[in-house]
Amino acid sequence: MTAFPLRDRLSATTDPEIVLAGCGLRGMGLLTATPALLDHRLTVVDAGPRPGPGAFADYRIQSNSAGTDFFGWVDPAGPFGPVLDDPAVRRLREHQGAFDLALLAGALDRFGDRLAALLPPERLIRGDRLAHVATDGATIGLTLASGRRLQSRVLVLALGITEAGHDALAPWAARTIPSGRIVRDHLAALPPMPAGRPARIVIAGGSHSAYSAALVLADAMDAGHLNARVAILHRSPARLFHQNLADHAAEAHGPLEAVPDPARDICPETGQVFRYSGLRHRARALFQEIARGGRPGFTQLRIPALADAAELLDRADLIVQALGYQSHRLSMTIDGHPWDPAGGGAVVRPGPDGRIPLPGGSAAQIFVMGMDPYPYDDGALTPTGQYALRGGQILAALARLAAAGQPLPLAEPG
Repeated sequence: MTAFPLRDRLSATTDPEIVLAGCGLRGMGLLTATPALLDHRLTVVDAGPRPGPGAFADYRIQSNSAGTDFFGWVDPAGPFGPVLDDPAVRRLREHQGAFDLALLAGALDRFGDRLAALLPPERLIRGDRLAHVATDGATIGLTLASGRRLQSRVLVLALGITEAGHDALAPWAARTIPSGRIVRDHLAALPPMPAGRPARIVIAGGSHSAYSAALVLADAMDAGHLNARVAILHRSPARLFHQNLADHAAEAHGPLEAVPDPARDICPETGQVFRYSGLRHRARALFQEIARGGRPGFTQLRIPALADAAELLDRADLIVQALGYQSHRLSMTIDGHPWDPAGGGAVVRPGPDGRIPLPGGSAAQIFVMGMDPYPYDDGALTPTGQYALRGGQILAALARLAAAGQPLPLAEPG
């Protein structure tokens, strides 16, 4: 793709100071935790028809969190405060256990409505996505999928994650579907299953996405809608959520369970074990039921690598890929040179200051929000703290640019 032509003279005040690319949970979390970003010329670009819900409206499963985990970061006296009294938001925040993700989507939708009321219409670009980023010094040029072009001096990437095809399953790609399709579409995602015998289904992976897909299959089998034998392949021990170490110690643990490291896996705020990554609710219960042999038709296998299960995969009628997520990829040109923001890996990760470490000491201010599938180590900041931390870093970058006399971008003519 041709790089965005950047100007040498930048002085107009109509282009944004900040562009937020992506406004699902983490993009909305950033704005609602740091509403001072709205005091700058902010433009939000989102691929969906409405900011806020993201993909959650499409997932017909339960959460891996409690409703009380959400929106505690919103200042009741701030510009998003009135949304806390909305019935859809209150239903979510008062929910103590697992909940259908549609409930989160409904709450995010209300915050999206509020954002639309707070931003000038031209500052909220819906149904379009960021396609290319080019920098020239501190100036950032953006090209959207529609061909529209913007310039900004701060870019925040909150593009979310995707379940791309995994190289290890390439030999069986014709019979492989991502776990998200089952979570979203349930049995409609499955190809025709064999008649006269149980379908052989292999779930490759043992994370929450694996057990979310397994729950869909288990429910269908219980209802008599699916005749199958399901094998779940674990490449590493499964993490199970516990309220605290005492609760963990009070339970019996099988060989497939991970042993928590108190220095790394205990949340310093709550004392919870595997607070963010651990299986919980129905997914946790299903893991334990299978582990003790109480779920007919399901088995769990520990394997060093997927190639070690090649015979099982060869015989499978269907393979469900649940091997984790990757960042949505983005085409970038940094000071005239093509560049991969993931550095050849699967995930775009920020440095300690919240920015992508750019090559050649580039001065472009490109921050990352929510492009890591697991953005919070179990002993790291809570989502509340992470949203506020990133917002503060962005505000500090704007203050530095202003103090240095950095000019603002020109509007694109026409």
